[in-house]
Amino acid sequence: MTETTSGNGRKHLAVYAILERKDLSRPPFWLKIGTAFTNRDGSLSLYLDAFPIGTNKLQVREPRNWDEPRGGNGRPAAEEEAQP
Repeated sequence: MTETTSGNGRKHLAVYAILERKDLSRPPFWLKIGTAFTNRDGSLSLYLDAFPIGTNKLQVREPRNWDEPRGGNGRPAAEEEAQP
């Protein structure tokens, strides 16, 4: 994956809320709710555009490339093998 940086050189990450569906046979829905930046000391600053209600599952990761083929669980196919 390529690194995405903001104008000031900080790495730009996406914050996703993972919403479980009522129909458990369907994969969870990943909703982008904000942006995160890595600070000089390695910590993260989160800027949320929405506050998720009904879930406590958040993922901070590189922004999704909409051109990548998606796997069965909604994540990029390459990540399916890496995730337990």
